[in-house]
Amino acid sequence: MDRSEYLRTYRQKYREHAKRVNLTFDLSEHRLLSRAAKAEGIPLAALVKRLALQSLPGVQAEAPGALAEELAELDRVIRTIANNVNQMARHSNRIAHVLDEQEVFLHIAALQDELKRSVARAAAMSSRMNPEGDTDDEARP
Repeated sequence: MDRSEYLRTYRQKYREHAKRVNLTFDLSEHRLLSRAAKAEGIPLAALVKRLALQSLPGVQAEAPGALAEELAELDRVIRTIANNVNQMARHSNRIAHVLDEQEVFLHIAALQDELKRSVARAAAMSSRMNPEGDTDDEARP
């Protein structure tokens, strides 16, 4: 198969699986979307696609870049605490009692505080992304 035939076949298969949509925005809408895309460091088309898909019922929203990093750090902290609790449980099973019962509760309290801060940051970022305060909670299950 020569290159031109390969490309023709590839393009035909691609058109069967991918569809293109053209959108028109007025200048203020375009500026708003462009600023949001620039703030997230992604192309405008990628932002519009993500926002469109997130508005569908049953689609889980993707966290913005900075929030995603915060959530990844929170995930690491949770895993570390879980590992510590498992090690303490294993050790207490060996010696038949827990040496420091308060340590578990201190870890859980720290995790709870970090979770509250992350949720507050997510809410703040969300309100910055949607300055009109509109919510589509009625449309989402």
